[in-house]
Amino acid sequence: MTQVSSDPDRSASDQPEIKPLETWIRQLQSGQSDALEPLIEHTQGRAWQIAYAILQNRQEVEDALQDAYLLVYQNIAQLREPKAFWGWFKRILVNRCLRLHKRAATAELPEEASVPPEASEVRLDIHDAFAKLSLSDRTVLGLREVLDYTYEEISQLLEVPLTTVKMRLYNARNRFCKFFARDIKGDNKR
Repeated sequence: MTQVSSDPDRSASDQPEIKPLETWIRQLQSGQSDALEPLIEHTQGRAWQIAYAILQNRQEVEDALQDAYLLVYQNIAQLREPKAFWGWFKRILVNRCLRLHKRAATAELPEEASVPPEASEVRLDIHDAFAKLSLSDRTVLGLREVLDYTYEEISQLLEVPLTTVKMRLYNARNRFCKFFARDIKGDNKR
């Protein structure tokens, strides 16, 4: 199986456009496994952003992407319409991220390397406050505020009603603000 790149900046724009996504999907469905590599190269940039917005940990993101692409490879025949690939794949990826995170015995703070050393104190406080949120809060906030998904897209992706998305976002934003305010007050006391 093709190794998923750990470079979040690597995307389809870095690769020459050889075949459209739907062609690779049809080739995979017909048993041509060599179509998997271009499919991964074409989709991994967006996939990385989604997974990182949820997990905030490079190693966990790489694990989730590997799991998701393996599931795609194993189940691509179940996809009836290649045009529906992104919705199908995003659901697989989000579910892999959530399951991977649940398997971890304790929640870890993001790796030090994920925050550049020249980052400002405010950025560090924002990052710390985001890391303190529950997985559910990070997921919904990451999809909305980091990746700019619409409420409807989040509803479809998480398979919950639109009103649930709105309520989760409202509560997640409130909790984030409380954590952020505590971090700022803590910094002022140092």
